[in-house]
Amino acid sequence: MWTCPKCKRIFRGANQPHSCKKIPLQKHFVGKKQAKKLFDFLVEQIDSKIGKCKIISIPCCVHLFGKYDFLAALPKNDRLEIRFALDRKLDSPRLKVCVPMSSMVYKNCFDISSKQEIDDEIIEWMNESYHLKD
Repeated sequence: MWTCPKCKRIFRGANQPHSCKKIPLQKHFVGKKQAKKLFDFLVEQIDSKIGKCKIISIPCCVHLFGKYDFLAALPKNDRLEIRFALDRKLDSPRLKVCVPMSSMVYKNCFDISSKQEIDDEIIEWMNESYHLKD
């Protein structure tokens, strides 16, 4: 694991290309009240059921870090898109898209429109992602 000396983000490989630019978290949620409620609930659920995480707000999205960057949240007007990596492709009708990142890692993407969708199933998947590199 490598920590950028400038922005302190943690990456798998040394000198991984990235942007060190950060923006205020609230900028992501301007005019997106539903996404903000969902994000706050998501973070609360992760903190209480999975583990503590650090929030890093960069221009493209909001990243959540445990021991590494395990989840990206992209606020939309009426929902929250979340993306997290697993060592397998999920087989679920809830899955929006799954993108192979390597031969062993898949980025699984979901749209969350209500707090009820942040249920035990998705918490378990996020837990797997949180601990993927342990």
